[in-house]
Amino acid sequence: MMKTRLPMLAAMFIIGSAIPVLSQERWQRLPPPRDAQFYAPRNKLEEFESRTSTLLIKGRTWVATLRTAAAATRVEATDIRDAANGTRAAGVTVVMTGPTAGAEVRCLIDYDEIDSLVRAFDAMEKADDSVTKLSNFEAHYRTRGDFEIIVFKQLTGGIAAAIEGGFFERSRILLTLEEFTRLRWMIAQAKERLDEIK
Repeated sequence: MMKTRLPMLAAMFIIGSAIPVLSQERWQRLPPPRDAQFYAPRNKLEEFESRTSTLLIKGRTWVATLRTAAAATRVEATDIRDAANGTRAAGVTVVMTGPTAGAEVRCLIDYDEIDSLVRAFDAMEKADDSVTKLSNFEAHYRTRGDFEIIVFKQLTGGIAAAIEGGFFERSRILLTLEEFTRLRWMIAQAKERLDEIK
């Protein structure tokens, strides 16, 4: 009886010691959480909005709101001016509102990124099974401010789209291809509004 207890105790000790080590290794592979204290602006609009001890003049024009079954996306033309030195930053603000009250994600897109984003919309609208020889596909485009557009083949067949945004908490809204095209039009309209005030 004593001869079997010793190996069993040794095996239990080894397994008990290995579990914390294995869980520690998995934790080290996970990306560290983003901390608001160490947030660095990623584009001009974010840099202007993060300025302190400065008088900022912010102008916004609502362009349109895209409402889906579960969420809404608002697009605004945005212009920010530093009153002290006269410098400006312009672009598009995309505000995604989820199904839960108060869950809102804002993405800021610089003016110089709008044309590239619209071209990505155009290319992704044409995506189909011919883009890859594999059975499924996804096409992604992300701006510097973490606004992302996605077109993908659904498991049930057919093609759908999504938008995603946020830095600390990511939010995703699923769209039909028709809604995807309407969102592209809204962003292009925001650029036209900005061109009018130049």
